[in-house]
Amino acid sequence: MAKKNILVPLTKSESSRTILQQIESFFPAQDSKLILYYVTKPPKGMGFAAPDYRYDYVLESAGEPLGPKPHPVFSSQEEDSLQADVEVALLSVTNKLKQQGYDVSTQVCFGTDVVGEIVRIVKRDKIDLVAMSTRGRVGMLRFFFGDIAEKVMQRVDIPVLLIQPKE
Repeated sequence: MAKKNILVPLTKSESSRTILQQIESFFPAQDSKLILYYVTKPPKGMGFAAPDYRYDYVLESAGEPLGPKPHPVFSSQEEDSLQADVEVALLSVTNKLKQQGYDVSTQVCFGTDVVGEIVRIVKRDKIDLVAMSTRGRVGMLRFFFGDIAEKVMQRVDIPVLLIQPKE
């Protein structure tokens, strides 16, 4: 039997990770492949990094250091840095899941349409289930900010497992 592909959209918040306890309860490790998915805004490139004057570099007559000079920081470098930051932040989670026997991978996506990116990955990777936490906004907050989980449910044709963490 093929493993079920489970997409787990995560954010920086601890509450987004509470879905992992439910996954562990309902889906055996030997039957599941988990894709921990993090969507963030694309970097724009910072321009130039400032030289580091903390060290005692010899200064030229014009006051410029002979040491480091400003250098460009490209958006691709920022993407690599963000990818590494997310992987490090999720390292304890992925290690725990791997120790339990889960097949786990981490994906970072750069985009402004979180729902659209989740839907795209569902189709591209033939996902069987989306499992995510929701804030469960109600009233005016829901009207103005919407609910990503609800929008995902409306746009995918696969099961979506939602939990609302207790505050």
